[in-house]
Amino acid sequence: MGLVSLTASVILIGLLWKIAPGKTLPEMLGLTGAEGVVASRAELAAGSHNSPLPSAQCGSCHQQHYNQWRRSFHARSLTSDDFVRTFSQYLQSIGEQAREDPQSSMACLSCHAPLLKHAGPETIRQVGGFVLTRETKKLDGFEVGCVACHGAASRVFSGPIEKPQDNPFHLSTFSPSYKEASFCADCHTWTSPEIPCSNVYTDWKISRAAKRGATCQSCHMAETSGSAADGGPERKIHDHVFPGGRSAAMLRKAVELGLKADFRKDRLEVTATIRNLTPHRVPDG
Repeated sequence: MGLVSLTASVILIGLLWKIAPGKTLPEMLGLTGAEGVVASRAELAAGSHNSPLPSAQCGSCHQQHYNQWRRSFHARSLTSDDFVRTFSQYLQSIGEQAREDPQSSMACLSCHAPLLKHAGPETIRQVGGFVLTRETKKLDGFEVGCVACHGAASRVFSGPIEKPQDNPFHLSTFSPSYKEASFCADCHTWTSPEIPCSNVYTDWKISRAAKRGATCQSCHMAETSGSAADGGPERKIHDHVFPGGRSAAMLRKAVELGLKADFRKDRLEVTATIRNLTPHRVPDG
């Protein structure tokens, strides 16, 4: 089924949604004959490594979350100057291995391009090349985007909403893991022997914050009221900017600076102190 047919099916589903709001998504797909189309699109979103679903497509319904995410460093996980420079340095450090074994680049890409974890060597090689040549358009969808965090098996998108509302575009399910700090652990707990990487989760686990139940989300995904999707019900939702070490507002809350100056004979001695107020090292990421 082509793009025109797909568009027509989506419009028809939307009309049915208005007319018969009690129908479930599978029932609507059956009524429109669009099961195969939506299944293939959802499969592409959740698992195709050659053409991952761009986050901008999710933004057509989830505008607030998408606009916040665009400002985040998750959105630039493959394109920020710091990452491109460090990734290049890493590949240079391992020399011939980088050229012979594309899998070696996954030391960086497994976190910066999570959808590559089950990709073939040629796809990994291509994405690594696009990073080095800064072909950002070709990297669209591979970054730490919507599918990387919310894509699930069986063509379903998961999240922290306990009773997600049915919709005519994809299936949704609740997962309690989104409320737990361990959700962030895969990419924020590992340290490469060649390049210092994030170790935030390990630090947090032994902190007083962890003991009192304060999670990563508590600080980095502020809770507010709003709609998770356009036209959806009012709920508790979470900020998707993920402020951290590059946020001046976050840094002001993260450390306490002190200066003490004393004259000793003909010299001025200045002592600077920094008190870490976070449950992990500063800086880290």
